[in-house]
Amino acid sequence: MRFGFFGGNGIKVGQVLGIPIRLDLSFFLVFALLVFVIATQAQILPDDLDGLGGAEPWLYGVVGGAVYFLSLLVHELAHSLMARRYGMEVSSITLFFFGGVSLIREDSQRPGQEFWIAIVGPLASVALGVVFLIVAIVALTPDSALHNIVFVLGILNCFLAGFNMLPGFPLDGGRVLRSLVWRITGSRHRATRASARLGQILGAIMILYGIGGIVTDAAIFDAGLNSLWVALIGFLLMTQAAQGVKAAELERDLAGLRVGELMLEPPVARTAEAELPVRILAPSRSQLNQQDVFIVTEGGIAVGIASAVQIILLDEERYQSDRLRDIMLDANQVQPLGPDARADEALRRLQRERTFVLPVVERGRLLGVVGLEQILKALGQGPSPRLDPSSGA
Repeated sequence: MRFGFFGGNGIKVGQVLGIPIRLDLSFFLVFALLVFVIATQAQILPDDLDGLGGAEPWLYGVVGGAVYFLSLLVHELAHSLMARRYGMEVSSITLFFFGGVSLIREDSQRPGQEFWIAIVGPLASVALGVVFLIVAIVALTPDSALHNIVFVLGILNCFLAGFNMLPGFPLDGGRVLRSLVWRITGSRHRATRASARLGQILGAIMILYGIGGIVTDAAIFDAGLNSLWVALIGFLLMTQAAQGVKAAELERDLAGLRVGELMLEPPVARTAEAELPVRILAPSRSQLNQQDVFIVTEGGIAVGIASAVQIILLDEERYQSDRLRDIMLDANQVQPLGPDARADEALRRLQRERTFVLPVVERGRLLGVVGLEQILKALGQGPSPRLDPSSGA
């Protein structure tokens, strides 16, 4: 799964291939539950397994739980490495209570990218599941503790792949569906809306199914905790899908706007020398207007661009020591936008290039700059709240 439901960044436990790995607090709850299930279910571990002073079943439980969550990590790494193959930056992977999220800093630019990034995770889970099942059936003694645990891990990985391939955003299957609709219609926001609507329907069905299992004894429903679990997952899926619908509507609105309509024109975009200390340019950060943008020059030639937001976010040490040259985005790294460029393209560029503003240029002449705040205002979201410089960079 490539979506998360819990706030915060989680607890960093290391990194794999340069990607930070984090654990959401909910991870520990489900890990403990999985260990308990493995250690106490007679269908998994033999009743006479009581070595190590009775701790042997719990040891099997810990190992089985750890291997399952390593399987989740492999699933997410598959997404992340495929995204990297397309030149996208992966900030981190977080594992939480029934899956994980690969934080990819930008959206796919083409349907083919979306398809392969989405489908490779379930394919990895299927491959792991098949390997576990083959090992259990071919190489291990039937009904032994190790055989049963490996067999269960195979089933869990296959279930993980199957669940993720359900056709509703933001599940992987929903993203695969979005890629196909995107290719057919040529419209990403239409594809997102269609996939997210299906995600809402799927979430609603899971909620109803879960409630049915809680309040009735009908044979078609599971009972007790399983039903509650299904309802919870359905609620979270429905919530995330609703956000997908909203994102699609915003993308549609942005597609109808042009950068020239949103940009800030000079003198809001001011010029300043590259060697000027930040503390001299902005003696009082609390008085900075977040719309201010500085074209950084050297000998009368523009060499970069900096924003008031960058200055506000500097920690105190850098605020006192840095010059504009130290915080600017180098002009060689900035490809300007034309005034007729679409606002959704500007938003993707801001995300991909991790900058606060982009210059708007026509026939070599600077017309202005556009940033996230102008895009939010155009969507009726209003300006972002004033940032607190004490929060650090």
